[in-house]
Amino acid sequence: MATEGTPIPPDYAQMATQAMASWADSLRTVLESMTGYRPKVESHAVPASEVRKGLVWWGQSLSIQEEPSFWIGAPAESWADLGRLTLAALGVEEATDKDTKSTCRDVMAQTSSIVASQLARQFRKEITGGDSIAGSQPKADGASAFVWSLDAGLKSMEGAAVWSEAFLRYCSRLTAAVKTGSEEDAPASGGETLRFGGRTVDSLPRLDLKVKFILGRATLPLREVFKLNVGSVIELDHSAVEPADVVIRDRVFARGQVVVVNGNYGLKILPHQQ
Repeated sequence: MATEGTPIPPDYAQMATQAMASWADSLRTVLESMTGYRPKVESHAVPASEVRKGLVWWGQSLSIQEEPSFWIGAPAESWADLGRLTLAALGVEEATDKDTKSTCRDVMAQTSSIVASQLARQFRKEITGGDSIAGSQPKADGASAFVWSLDAGLKSMEGAAVWSEAFLRYCSRLTAAVKTGSEEDAPASGGETLRFGGRTVDSLPRLDLKVKFILGRATLPLREVFKLNVGSVIELDHSAVEPADVVIRDRVFARGQVVVVNGNYGLKILPHQQ
């Protein structure tokens, strides 16, 4: 992390507040999927010097950085309560300390993955969440700190969050790049080269795009996912005879019929009216 005195982008506070709100909403979503109850999560910024000592911390990794982008901390007993509450909703009445710790790590990792997905949409860049790593008190110099509280009905807990200055600086650069790209999307005039997302039109055919072939979707509570085992059947929302969707950047580009080509699955694009 950066040391005290390192210049910080003027908009870092706003970025940290947005990131914290994203984390709080993502945590609500994860816990609701596991327990069936959507808890209340609140947070507010505090000076880094006011971050409590003696908390148990989880470092949250994102694919954009080697070091954790942020840390989430809470008292050890609060983590234990959260782990037991989650496991009880999944049908585990007697949980060991190892079970509760593993559950909390999974909750934090899933929350981090949702935050990463939201950042990916915002910055138009592939960003994924990594594992949650148990760590010590993070160095808050140059970072943005928050305190947060969670009310899950039967249980409540309070903790802190620290967003690294390196993460905020990276987001600042991405924000600037997105703004620059959007400005260049407009048609050029006066004989200037037409550009799209910072690239000339001539270069567009060489761009790599991720193409998804979707046979169907299903939505399951996480507690149902934990019950899946060999032989389980998941019903999709598509009929077996319906064509599959070809999706590019979250938009259906075409539809196609599933075929087998040289032992591999393929998709035969169908006429538009089909």
